[in-house]
Amino acid sequence: TLQCTIIKPGDIWTETKISNMAALRKIKSPDCIIVLLIMLIIFLLSYNSCNPTTETVDTGALKSQPPADKIVADSRINNSLLQLLRRTTMQDRTVIITMVGQEWASPGSVLDLFLESFHIGEETKPLLNHLLIVALDSKAFQYCKTVHPHCFYLSNTSTRYTKKKQLSLPQVRNKFWQEVIELAYSVVFTEVDVMWLRNPILQVDCLKEMTIACDVYSGDLQNISYVKDGGFFYLKSNAITSEYFKYQDMTRILFPDSQNRTLCEETVVNGELFETLSLRINYMEQDLYGEFCQQNINMDTICTVRANCCDDTESKVHDLKLLIEDWRSFTKKNSLRGSSPPYTWRAHSKCKG
Repeated sequence: TLQCTIIKPGDIWTETKISNMAALRKIKSPDCIIVLLIMLIIFLLSYNSCNPTTETVDTGALKSQPPADKIVADSRINNSLLQLLRRTTMQDRTVIITMVGQEWASPGSVLDLFLESFHIGEETKPLLNHLLIVALDSKAFQYCKTVHPHCFYLSNTSTRYTKKKQLSLPQVRNKFWQEVIELAYSVVFTEVDVMWLRNPILQVDCLKEMTIACDVYSGDLQNISYVKDGGFFYLKSNAITSEYFKYQDMTRILFPDSQNRTLCEETVVNGELFETLSLRINYMEQDLYGEFCQQNINMDTICTVRANCCDDTESKVHDLKLLIEDWRSFTKKNSLRGSSPPYTWRAHSKCKG
């Protein structure tokens, strides 16, 4: 569990004016004029809609209190989502979230291996109580309910997503993360093909707006496809992260043909924007997260491993099973007195390493 200051929903809009003014002061060049205009629009909208309050949230009574989570009263908020957030939240109002579609949600699928990794990882099983699985379709939702107690169907019953068929998956994700953040819950997001072998949340810097498993120091940064993305990040719920997603919404309206990037890619390409918003980023140490695209993984330090660089689901499942078996063997041998690593992985026999 993160040891952070409890978030007060009322404080977020009190901070909004301060963060907006700080962002405006940082804009010094003509290249930032469009950012200035967007931030000005966001500021005006926020000023007219906010309802500051000094009410304190009693996290010890979250499950028994009425829906006081909302930053701004909004009848569109899905009550089932609110209930699930209250049920899965950690003490500091942080929720682990993943998203899955029907291709990866069936018996013996990626979702099954994802959940298994929590059961066999070091001190990761209790985190399942704080995991919310978001299903992207009805089949994934039906299967999720058979393997996990906390499932949410991202359907058009939530009015914020009534036009989701017109949005790309990255845009749908952004809008969902924004909704959770504006309900004053911080997000630990993980791709469903990320195996949790140790607890990566212990590496989160909760004083910063974002902690991300993203290597921005290696590869060809002119080509973001070479940037190492561990498929894991933390987003703190405050005015700054809320402003960032509002900016993303405005960008989609002004530039409908703009490229849909992952959050890892955004930190590489739009570094100036994060600086303008005063959005502080903590990059995880590279030996704490791995992926199938890399050759060597240090089993003594690794927290998560992502099964990317796979051409098809069958290959992904095959190599993930090897990874799970290797981890079981490693932990068993490592627990024996006098054992001496290193240990060799068998993974990526079908995925491209």
